[in-house]
Amino acid sequence: MKFNWGHGIILVIACGVVGFLSLVFITTRERIDMVTDDYYPKELKYDNQIEKQKNYNALRKKVQVNIDNVFEIIFPDNIADANSIEGLVHVYRPSNKALDIEEEIKLDEHYKMQIPLSKLKSGKYELIIEWQANGQPYLTKQDIFID
Repeated sequence: MKFNWGHGIILVIACGVVGFLSLVFITTRERIDMVTDDYYPKELKYDNQIEKQKNYNALRKKVQVNIDNVFEIIFPDNIADANSIEGLVHVYRPSNKALDIEEEIKLDEHYKMQIPLSKLKSGKYELIIEWQANGQPYLTKQDIFID
């Protein structure tokens, strides 16, 4: 049997169909997580976030993060009593929404909050802390890396 133009055309069409079906299969198995499910209402409140970040930037002492045997967040001790600081700590994992952690701020007498490292897998996270002290709202964001 000789290879002719008809065989070549059928071979090209078959390869194209197999390639297209492979592409469809691969793209349907890809996970796409949105940053947040309610992004539109949050976008409308963006001016409030800017104001909270300005309040945070005006502080003399900033929030400190230590990662050793435990993930530790240390709040400034010069603006309010440890019991009066309230808010949320959101540890956001950009690559996998299932690894996100959100906890209420509960400080000890040394203005520290701890999250066990066992809750975090290695990789890049974004730490977002939205908190309030003495009626003043604050927002801080920073990237952290867990080994």
